[in-house]
Amino acid sequence: MTQSHDAIIIGAGVIGVSIAFHLAERGLKPLILERKTVASGATGHSSGLVRMHYDLKAESELAFVSFSKYFINWRERVGGECGFKQTGFLQIAKREHEDRLRGNVSNQQRLGINTSIISAADVKKLAPDFLTDQFDFAAYEPDSGYADATLTTNSMLDSAKRNGATLMQNCEVISIHIASGRVTGVTTNQGDFSAPIIINAAGTWAAEVAKMADVNIPLETWTHDVAFLHRPPTLGNFPAVIDDTVNCYFRPEGGALILAAGEDESMRNEPPDAEDQTPTKNFLNNLIDNMVKRMPKIEESGLHSIHVGRDGLSQDQRPILGAAGPAGFYVACGLSGTGFKISPAVGASMSELILDGKSKTVDISSFRLERFAEGQPLKGEFEYGHIWK
Repeated sequence: MTQSHDAIIIGAGVIGVSIAFHLAERGLKPLILERKTVASGATGHSSGLVRMHYDLKAESELAFVSFSKYFINWRERVGGECGFKQTGFLQIAKREHEDRLRGNVSNQQRLGINTSIISAADVKKLAPDFLTDQFDFAAYEPDSGYADATLTTNSMLDSAKRNGATLMQNCEVISIHIASGRVTGVTTNQGDFSAPIIINAAGTWAAEVAKMADVNIPLETWTHDVAFLHRPPTLGNFPAVIDDTVNCYFRPEGGALILAAGEDESMRNEPPDAEDQTPTKNFLNNLIDNMVKRMPKIEESGLHSIHVGRDGLSQDQRPILGAAGPAGFYVACGLSGTGFKISPAVGASMSELILDGKSKTVDISSFRLERFAEGQPLKGEFEYGHIWK
């Protein structure tokens, strides 16, 4: 017998669970179908940065809403914990991008974000162990930091369940049913389920899932290595950092470790189900070579561990959000490795689009799938270029 639900969400990463959380708050009883386990894909390997500096205003707005309305009062708004740690955040830009840095900070300030341009000398005061001779200015967000992506996902899931959502793990979608131009349900390895709304939040699998609804999503898989390094005992305090001058990002991980990763050399177009979790050959050496230019004491560190994550990368490295294909079918994918920090606002905005016909929390219309066919990829007003080289 086919089970009926108000909506089916394919994928139990932080985006799918956020959508379920917000739909359940609005009174729907959504079903989340996950081919493996909760947060087993990109979410479980997220670096967890919570920052608002983007070169696209709409992404900054999604991040700001997620920060100001969710992360800083998670227990009251969602319930449970998200593990948010306020460390501050620095965006270090190349000298030739100073005007772009200032333009982006101005746009973010107009949104109400607490951010400012600070000098290299100010950065040295924040992080005395940094070398600061490679740049003149940085953007600084004193309120930002990082959170735990798995904890965030599970706490939203618990709340969604309390409001009537259902989760099925190890449940792979095999086909999507369409009748008279509308989605009607799915077939899975655990049976059939019907719903008038289906949301594709399948991460690296999103393009494959979309094909089941005769929808083409131009995604490639993107595989990213992240290292956990032992924190040198003499290293002083430092914020979370994205450093374009040395092509890496890093942040504290508790009191004993440093999380760090590069912005280049990530592998592309591996199969979504590739089991190889081996980091690329030169990842660690290149990462240390780059980090030492900013933080010389990293040479006193040692490797704790490396994990390898995989996400769906869109052509402009921006999210794909909105209705697509048959009536009732929606996509929330292509987050391109930066989706965690915007996930609460994405869930709120998608739920509004689905139920009200238009997003209100943040206008997400610019993230529509059709932009690629129209030859209108998203570009920042003061763009830095692609994050992942």
